[in-house]
Amino acid sequence: MTGDKDEYDKVLSHAHTVVEHAADHGLPSNDPLRQIPNAAKKMASQLRELRNRFGTGHGRPVVHEITAEVVEACVHGALVWVRWALARLQTVLLGAVEPLVHDLRGGLFSGGVLAARLDAANIPGLEEPEQRRLGVAVGQRSARETFNVRIEGIHACADNPERWPDAYRQGVVEGLFLNEDGQVEARPLISPDCAADVLQHHSAPERVLADLRDVLSAASWSVLFQQEHPAVITAMREQLPRLPGLGQQPWTDIINDLEARALFGPR
Repeated sequence: MTGDKDEYDKVLSHAHTVVEHAADHGLPSNDPLRQIPNAAKKMASQLRELRNRFGTGHGRPVVHEITAEVVEACVHGALVWVRWALARLQTVLLGAVEPLVHDLRGGLFSGGVLAARLDAANIPGLEEPEQRRLGVAVGQRSARETFNVRIEGIHACADNPERWPDAYRQGVVEGLFLNEDGQVEARPLISPDCAADVLQHHSAPERVLADLRDVLSAASWSVLFQQEHPAVITAMREQLPRLPGLGQQPWTDIINDLEARALFGPR
């Protein structure tokens, strides 16, 4: 974020960073697709100096002559960068986290829509809290039996593991077992299978499941889960061999906790 009194160069650099990720992810800094926008930014950064030299502000006793050359340099120096930034803006808006999370809670997702928006979001470039928040929203929507979201936001994690960071994966697992009200809720044909998918390439699956166990132990059960928990537990046992080795014991611990709570009645 920038403030009203921030320096011109700071505002320009922040705006450039926001739209820059619209280029193909993972491009090296010396790639032409990064060098050309950077050159445009350097042109735009010189406008401050031209404004200070030829502008009428700051109580100057003498105003310099503004020639056609000065006008042309200012106009074209600004337009080159602005045109590049505006062309990228739609991609940035497409991947904005807040609207995407909102739409995952109730919007429609035809084939390819979520994939495009997740790609535009540049998940590896997000801060970890945002990665996790997005993962939770995808997990919760998938648990509500939205087929396209499940394919493009969960099963896709196995196809290109480096594009899906740990925090996103952890969020997905949490969303598969907790609803938007913070209650335990899972679907037998979806939640265990999808959790096993996203944990395959997590660097610390045992930590994810230990954290999930703590959250599930403190949460109440939704009415739906009270009805479906036997089938969910059975499905979790069936998925146990698919869990990474370090994740199998905490997964078993969660199963045991759920069975114990079922005997004494969920809160």
